[in-house]
This record gives sequence, structure tokens and C-alpha cells, in this order.
Amino acid sequence: MSERSGVDWCDSSVNAMMGCDGCELWRVARAEEPGATRREDGSWWLEICYSGVATRKMLSNGPRAGWPVSFDRPQLFSGRIEEAARWKNLRGVMRESKPWLDFMPRVIFLNDMGDTFTASLPLDWLAPSLSVMARSPHLWLILTKRPDRAAEFSRRHTLPSNVWIGTSITSAQDARLRALDRVLAARKFVSFEPVLAGAAKLIEQHPNIAWWIVGGGSGNSPGCEVSDIYDVVDACTRMSVPVFVKQDAASRPGQQGRIRADYWLKQFPCMSPRMSPRIT
Repeated sequence: MSERSGVDWCDSSVNAMMGCDGCELWRVARAEEPGATRREDGSWWLEICYSGVATRKMLSNGPRAGWPVSFDRPQLFSGRIEEAARWKNLRGVMRESKPWLDFMPRVIFLNDMGDTFTASLPLDWLAPSLSVMARSPHLWLILTKRPDRAAEFSRRHTLPSNVWIGTSITSAQDARLRALDRVLAARKFVSFEPVLAGAAKLIEQHPNIAWWIVGGGSGNSPGCEVSDIYDVVDACTRMSVPVFVKQDAASRPGQQGRIRADYWLKQFPCMSPRMSPRIT
């Protein structure tokens, strides 16, 4: 848990669960596969997920309190959402280091070190905390690579209006976007990293998505072509959809790098009439 997060698009992070069952960024690999690393047991893995890499590094010297046994074995941590719900209300407060969040409620990235809807956890594990989140003054953002399970969860439990659901995609994975379309949430968003050619078409095909976060990738992910970021920003502008540009490469999180100033946008779906797009 951290009241101050290094992630550009949020104030804080809370991990009521940690770990993941795997995805295209964290999986068993072939020995000759680019980027594959060999584990102590002799198996080969592709490990470019930033939260997975951070977890392995943290556990490199043995188990640690407050962390899962391993990233591959997701674990729940009770009480953390309740604690975060008591954090100071930031609505109306200006953020010196993140002025694009000025005047908004505290923006909390829920479970940035895992996947809330990973398959090995019970689908309903988050349900008892929804009322706590609803009563809090904060905005809770959940990012998952399992929007199909998020959609099922949202049909079984009414999501508060201050809980937004997003999906993370790393290629032209239209199946995840179609699943996100089925999620019953007040706002839905997408984190597309690294941005690839053709991303602009996806934006046009999914007009119900309220917000797009784009960048070159995090952790050990590759960068992207700046022209693809431009295409995404142009598509969002045409569709009147907010876009948040994180970075043009994983090595430059939060830095403009090669991106033209007029495309370096830090926009949110409007929460207040005083909010405006950020250009640096």
C-alpha cells in the first residue's frame, strides 16, 4: 500500500490481492524465445510484467510479510481496502507533482501488483468491500487482463459509480475489448502498452470506452513507435475521448521523450468542471 504512487495516472495504490496466474507478459517460455530467462528449477519463463518482476526482486532473499509466497500464487490481504478508505479526501486539492489530478478525488489504483480477477481466486472475493469503496470519497480504478471475469462479476454485484474497470492490452486483442464492453461499470478504460499500429481503429470500434491510457510499456516491456501514439491521440480527439499518454518507452516513465508537446496529453474523463487537459 502506498498513499503516493509512482504511477502517473493515480495518487495511491492498494493491494488487497497480489499475484497473477499469468498472461502474455508472464508465462512459461521456450529456451530460444527472445526475452526468456531461466529459473532456479531449470524452467524457462518470459517475465516482462512489471509487477511480477518487482515481486520476484522483493522475494529474492526469502519470504516477506505482506507479500505472496510467489507472484505465481495469488494471495488475498484483508483489511487493506478498509484502511485506504480512511485516507484523506483529496477532492479539491491541487497536486504539485501531478497537476493533471488537480481537484479530483484521490485516485487509487487497486491491486497494481496483481490481477483482481485472476482465475485462481474466487470470483466474488472483492464483493464484501464494494460497500466500503462506495462510501469512501475516493475513485477506485481496477485494471485487469481478465475482463471476461470482470464482466461476470459486474453482473453478480452492482459496481459503485466510483469504481471504474479497465483492461490492459499489449497487442490488437479485440477479444479483451469486447469483454470490457460487457462490463457493467460507470466508466471503463483501457491501458494499451506498448501501443501498436492499428490501435486507433480499436478506439473507433469501441466508443463505449471512456478513457485510453497509452505508452511504450512498463518494466521490461519494449517501447513503441511514436507515430502510433500520435495515431491514438488523433483518434481519441476525433471521438472526443480522453487520452492519457504515459511515456514513449519503458525507460522513460513519466517523461516526454520523443513525443511532441502537443501530443503529450494527460486527460481524464471529466470529474469536475475545473478540470482541463494537461499539456507539458
